[in-house]
Parts: sequence; structure tokens; C-alpha cells
Amino acid sequence: MAQLDEHIAFSVFRLLIMIVSVLGNLLILFILFSNRKLRKSGPNVLFAQLAAADLILGIGAGARGVSAIYFAHFGITSYHKGLCLILGSPTVLGIHLSQTTMVSIAFDRFLCIRLPVFYRNLENHRFAFLRSVCCILYSILGSAASYIGVSFSDSVEICSTGTAIRSWYSTYWLIFATVLTLVIYVAYIAIYILFLQQTNSSYGKTSSQKAIFVTMSAVLASYFICWCIPNVLFAVFKSVQVSPTLLGYIGVLTGVGSALSSTTNIFIYGWKHPQLKNQLKRLFYGIMGRRLSTVEPMTVPSKS
Repeated sequence: MAQLDEHIAFSVFRLLIMIVSVLGNLLILFILFSNRKLRKSGPNVLFAQLAAADLILGIGAGARGVSAIYFAHFGITSYHKGLCLILGSPTVLGIHLSQTTMVSIAFDRFLCIRLPVFYRNLENHRFAFLRSVCCILYSILGSAASYIGVSFSDSVEICSTGTAIRSWYSTYWLIFATVLTLVIYVAYIAIYILFLQQTNSSYGKTSSQKAIFVTMSAVLASYFICWCIPNVLFAVFKSVQVSPTLLGYIGVLTGVGSALSSTTNIFIYGWKHPQLKNQLKRLFYGIMGRRLSTVEPMTVPSKS
């Protein structure tokens, strides 16, 4: 695992993840915020928030890739904990924001299906703003807490957040990951049951609500593979009290899985979200149309 993490091909893979994630999520954010109709929708604001979290995760993957190439080039094999925490901070922040946003989306969908009238009265700009502020503040505080009690000058053999943090923070991380994952899946199981039962609801089963439901189901499938599996491994290894180095390897796997999730969400949005899909098509055709209009027609000289 150490050889894989330090291998140049793995670092290039991280950089590719960064490029796709940054460009794709910036495009999603641009489309959502440049279209007045889209940004008025509460679910679309949450999608934008998730895209921002995925953007941060992409930057974190790139930071890890660049640092691994730098360390390999100069033959560095011992790392200060402070440096490793700094390099891992974008990933930790992105995961916090991604998880809290996923919980917000789950409750948003639950209220939409279970209490449609209350949901319509609740969804406004003020509520969306307060919800985003709560997610962002908790994410910042949860990420900053990883620095508490860490001796920045101590050295570790594997440069990852898992080897740099204190044991109490790894326990917090385990609780954080477990509780939020359970909340998300329990909420979606309840949503799925309600969605099937409410066959006569004019609001809960509109075509747009069905499309959003399908989109989030695809996001959850990606979420399970890229996030849940690495964290289950982390929980198992921590319960049997393995070495901090092995936990560091699992931390690397969690970071890479989260970064992969940040890229898969882009394709899911483009594939299943109808509003985003239409806006992406319009943007693409608009760019192609402008390019074609700049090409001057070739004239054939007349024979005299």
C-alpha cells in the first residue's frame, strides 16, 4: 500500500481526479448560479452545495498527488505531522461538507414526500441560507478540530491524516461517519417507502420530483461504494486495534474514495438531473454555435 501511495502513476491518477472534479463541479456551480430559475429551487441549492464539497475534495486529491510527486522526487521518506494535516485538510473539510449536505438532502426529500404542504411553505431563500450556513460552520469546526493536541514536529512514515491525528479524533471520525451514514440510509429507506405509497400525491410524484429521486438514488449508490466501504474497513481495523500506520493506509483509501465520488457525481448529474442536463446541452450547443459562426466562409475566385 505504501508503494502504491507513493507510485507516480497513483499520483497522476489523483491529478486526473482533480482536473475532472474541479472543472466539472465548477461547471455545475456556474450553471446553477447563472440560471435564476435553477438557483431558486431548494434541492438545486443543495446540489450546488454538494458540488462545492466535491470541488474541495478534488482539490484535496490534487494536493496529495502533487505532494507525493514532490516527496518522491526529493527522496523524502519522513514527514512532519503538521504538514500531513495541512495537506489532508481539504479532504477532511470536503468530506464534512459532503456528509452534512447529504444529510440535508435526505431530510429535504423526506419532507417533500411526507409533508408536501409544509415543505412548500418552508422552502425559501432564508431557510436555504441558514441550512447552508449550519453545514459550512460545522464542517469548518469539525475539520479544525483535527489540529487539536497534535505535535506538528513529530514525524510519521506515511503522510496521511490518519497517521497525524490524535486517537480521540479518529474515534470522533468513526462516530461521525457511522452516525451520518446510518441517518442518510434510514432516511432514504423511509423516503423510498413513502414514495411508493403516495401514488395519489400531485406534488410528491411529479416528473421533476421523480427525476430528483432517481438522481439521488444514483448518488447514493456511488456514495456506498466510495465512502461506506472504506469507512467500514476503518471501523473494523480500529475495533481490533491495529497499528496507526495501517489506519493511515485506510485514511488514504478513504480520501481517494471520496475524491472518486466527487467525479462520479458530475456524470450522475449530467445523466439523470433533467434541468442540469438541459442546461449542459444548451451551454455546449451555444459554445459550438459561437465557434462555427467565427469560421469565415471560403470564397472561390471567379475565372475571368
